[in-house]
Amino acid sequence: MYPAKMFFNMFLKWKQNKILILNNILKGRGQFASEWFLVILRLESNIEWVLKPINEVINFYGGEVMFSPQGSLKIGKVTMQRKGGDGGRESAKMLQFKIDPTLLLK
Repeated sequence: MYPAKMFFNMFLKWKQNKILILNNILKGRGQFASEWFLVILRLESNIEWVLKPINEVINFYGGEVMFSPQGSLKIGKVTMQRKGGDGGRESAKMLQFKIDPTLLLK
């Protein structure tokens, strides 16, 4: 199977299982899976914070699966990209997931 076809098949599976993927990224698994999500923003002497149930956070960050203009995969408000930049070490082949936790403060 060609690499492009393999990636496309994987992309379709991700699209169908996006909630499961977000569950694994944000909540985790097993005994230490989180039930709450805490965001604290401290700007000089001003402090804002929010504490939300993890399922509400997963629904907030969820959404359409698509590619960003830069070529990263986006699952709702979560961006996934290849880590890279590690000078050829094995960790350069890993994925990193990016979220903006301050979106929950609004």
